[in-house]
Amino acid sequence: MNHREALLQLGEEHLEDILNKLKIEPFKGATKSWIAKDIAAFYQDSKKFHRVIQSFGEQTINDLLLFAHIQKPINNEQAELFNDYGILVEGELPDDLKDSLIQWSRSMFVKTFSSISEGTNQSFFLKCVLLLNYFEREQNVKLTQGKNDRNVRLLTEELLMDKETVWKVINTLVNYGLIQKTKNLYELNVYAYTKWKKQTMDKVLKRFYEKQVGSRGILFLQKISKYQQTPDEWVDMTVISDTAMEFDQTRQLGLIQVHRESGKTYVQLMPEGWYLTKEQVHPLWNQEALLVSASFEIFVPYNYDPFILFELFPVCRMKDSHYFLVFDIELDQVKKNKRVLQEFYYTLTGWSSVIPDVVNYELKTTIDKLKEEV
Repeated sequence: MNHREALLQLGEEHLEDILNKLKIEPFKGATKSWIAKDIAAFYQDSKKFHRVIQSFGEQTINDLLLFAHIQKPINNEQAELFNDYGILVEGELPDDLKDSLIQWSRSMFVKTFSSISEGTNQSFFLKCVLLLNYFEREQNVKLTQGKNDRNVRLLTEELLMDKETVWKVINTLVNYGLIQKTKNLYELNVYAYTKWKKQTMDKVLKRFYEKQVGSRGILFLQKISKYQQTPDEWVDMTVISDTAMEFDQTRQLGLIQVHRESGKTYVQLMPEGWYLTKEQVHPLWNQEALLVSASFEIFVPYNYDPFILFELFPVCRMKDSHYFLVFDIELDQVKKNKRVLQEFYYTLTGWSSVIPDVVNYELKTTIDKLKEEV
């Protein structure tokens, strides 16, 4: 119900009292409908609204804003005051006025910070992608829960993950049907994996994380998304209520990052969280962010589009994984596969700002030789 409609439920005497408090003088013979409309219009003017509430005191104003943002209860004295002024109508905050309050006060709860020491928290989806690539190369691996299992140790060393994370990723992929388990033998479900890779990014990420965090987790991310409008903004957790479990879940999965400042906790959507909630590619994923060295190395930021890795895997081998995933280009793997090599070359030229001459020359020469052989 909007403000005007709500005010129409009040008696004429109450409406007259509100007019007096707001110093609004109606024309002679003004109808109840006109008075309600005038009061509602008054409160849609941010300057007029700000002028009126200044007399309420800082604490009461803050409580009103939190009531609008997260329905934090107000005390009886405050409720009576807001009812007297027509801000609340019979204890309820009208929808249009609530929206205006949230919009006007957004800057109180959304901040940007000039310098933040950013940690590295690779997303759980990225870890799954890396493990799938390992199984794509090896096809099948025998693994046990034994303390000193050699293959588990090799897997942790190859993927640069701890043992607990490796098992969590494996069990997740088994549950998703991308890896098949027969006793202690784990192998890639090639059919399911091939079909999965052909799906669109939005479907893959949505289905993956809906299983991980459920509807409450997605709703938590959507609450953040409602406030965070640009990639560099941070949202005060004060306006994201009753979400302790979802906070921990989404943080561990790499969907949000956290910053603490002046006793407050702020959250920010990571690129995958951004894509999930806004259904838009995060600006970082549109940047030419791949770095290529003259030593035939590729550096991929950990928070970059994970799907681009599928275009690198056939020609590369990961050797480090922290803020950057570092890959060695291994042309010997694909010197007989022109299509794979061309797609790899297009990816590098499209998503890196500079390719060293020595790397560019070697790639083009190899591709040209393959063309001559056809």
